[in-house]
Formats: sequence, C-alpha cells, structure tokens
Amino acid sequence: MKKLFALVLVLAMLLSVALADNTVIDKLTVYFVPSASVEDMMTASEPLKQMLIDELAKSGFDVKEIDIGVGTDYTVVGEGMISGTIDVGFLPASTYVLYAADGVDVILASTRAALSVTSDYFDDWNVEVGKSEEVAVGYRSLIYVNCLTEKGAELLEKARANTLTWDDVNGATWALGNPGSGAAYTYPSIWLNKMFGEGVGESKKTVENLAHATFGGSYPNNCEAVVLGQADIYAGFADTRQNDYAEEAFKNAYPELAQEGKNVFDCLKLIGCTDMIMNDTISVGTASYITPELKAALQQAFINIIQTDEGKACVAPYSHTGYMIVEDSDFDGTRASLTIFD
Repeated sequence: MKKLFALVLVLAMLLSVALADNTVIDKLTVYFVPSASVEDMMTASEPLKQMLIDELAKSGFDVKEIDIGVGTDYTVVGEGMISGTIDVGFLPASTYVLYAADGVDVILASTRAALSVTSDYFDDWNVEVGKSEEVAVGYRSLIYVNCLTEKGAELLEKARANTLTWDDVNGATWALGNPGSGAAYTYPSIWLNKMFGEGVGESKKTVENLAHATFGGSYPNNCEAVVLGQADIYAGFADTRQNDYAEEAFKNAYPELAQEGKNVFDCLKLIGCTDMIMNDTISVGTASYITPELKAALQQAFINIIQTDEGKACVAPYSHTGYMIVEDSDFDGTRASLTIFD
C-alpha cells in the first residue's frame, strides 16, 4: 500500500512539474487578409480557435484565448504584425515580403489542389476549368474580362488576334486589389510590363500607370464588378471562377442565360495569364513571446490541423489543402518581382 501511495505521489509531482513547465499565453491573435468573403472566412474559421488551443497544448503552450479576425485590407494585417497586435497572419507571398524586413517571419506556405489547366497561354484557360488530383506549389493570376459586354468581347477578340495594345487596356476600367496583393496588383503589373512596356524608366507599364483603375477591392467585389459590367477588367487568382460568389454574380446579372444552363465560365474569359506566384504563407509577428519554440509549435499545429477534414474546412475559402515548412530565402523570387515598381 505504501509503495502504491508513493507511486501516486511521484506521478502527481511529475504532472505538477509538467503543468508548471507549460508556457502560458493569454491570447494569440490570428488574422486573415480579405482575399475571400469576410463573412465566409469568419464563419469557416471559428472552429480553428479550439483546434489551435488543443494542438499548441501538445507542445507545452497553454493558450487561454485565440482571437481570429479578417483585416480590412492587406496592409492592416501586415502593420498589425509589425506592431505586435497581430501574432499570426495568413499573408500572400508578396505581402509577406513587404513586411519581412520589419520582423515578420514566415513559418509555413500553403499547398492547394491543382487546376486542370496549367498553361501559361491565356486562351487555354478559356474553358471550364476544374480541379485535378495534383498538388500545386504556386498559382497564376489571370486577367479577366466579361465577354458578354461589348468592351469585354472586343478585348478578348484582340487578345486572341494578338493585336491588343496598351491603349486598349489603358482605355478600359480596371478593378484591382491593394499593393500587398500578388494576384490583384503585383503580377498583373509584371504582365502589363511584359506585354506593353519596355521594362525601365518612363516606358515601364504597371497597374500604377492605368488611367482608369480602382484599387483596394476584394476578389469577390472585383469579380462582381466585372460580371455586372461596372468594370471591364479585373485580375485574380486562377480559381476565382470556381468560387460561389462568381457563380452567384453571374446568375444575378444573367438569370436568363443561367436558366439556359450557362454559367460563369461563359461570361468571364481571359485576355492574359501571369507568371507563377508563390502560395500564401502563414507568418508570425514581432511580439516578444513569439519564440523559436512557439514558431515550431505553430508549424506543427497547422500541419496537424490541415490534415483533418475539420481543419481543411476552416481554411476552405482560401483553397488551402496542406502546409509545408519554408524559410525566408524561398521568397527571393517574390522579392525580385517587387522590383517592377522600382
């Protein structure tokens, strides 16, 4: 009996020590950028709070609260990570690079289900594109027009005839994202310069040179603007048309065509296709409690979470299917792309 009591006492002491060794964090703040519907992101990510708490506990971190939000734009999330008010950010590669010099650190990159088209020729994408069984390490930005409008049909015809000019695209109205967006700002600029600029000085052509462009819109808003004919061109990631918001916008704008069996692929066509873009990151901010140990714990936590159906559902609006450990040097190509604005 004494031996049993002694064993119980030892186990209790070990448990006490283990609990004492746990690192307590009162709150971790996790933010997404608004590249998908804010409502969809907030609804989908709600279960992520408890999943993160449970996974981090396995690595010895006792997190009392997880706060999840969606920034009003990309820069809000980046600036919050620099200031220490946001601990974990789901950042596009170009946004990460913009803030890396100020202490933001990448810990993971996402993987996505690949699309059935991988070509760098725009017209190959003007079919109904589906998902494949492959995993993609990057994606393309596509330059979309509404071929059901007079302007969109004209731009598509000229693109196919290889007669599209700077005056054509500069005379169109564009709906674009913020400077932190690879797919809605940076890579469309690289495409414009390859197509219509000479690369340097005053002859360079980027989205900043467009005469009729609005900036700061989300992908759903920009997509809807083009479908509704409120803008002529928008740029977005390659599976924009697979999202519910695109099909809903089409049905609202063209109910008769929808009744005939047409869909958003009959409306949104491409006039351009950009170079490959590095997938989104999960990055961490500059708060003092974000130690190497916590970074490692967060890496393992997100890798574990994404391997479950519940975890995949939490990030479904981003189309993430997995995460891989990466380091800052993996984004040197992204850094090079940002020189388009130098």
